Amino acid sequence: MNKALLINTTDRMYFQLCQSILSMNDIPFQINSTMDSMYNAFGKFEIYVLEEDKQKAIDLIENHEDTPDA
Repeated sequence: MNKALLINTTDRMYFQLCQSILSMNDIPFQINSTMDSMYNAFGKFEIYVLEEDKQKAIDLIENHEDTPDA
């Protein structure tokens, strides 16, 4: 699997939103979290997708952010 980094963030809500968008659109992904579970102040959340799905995933996330209810 050639995976590509899609999201690299410290924002837990944005991370969860992106996971939901990908799931609803049947785009397979893998997550990596280096966030400290005790303090939630150190580390980051990452989402990886297949290289061939990256542009579609970017478009879906960007289009969701442009909607009035986002």
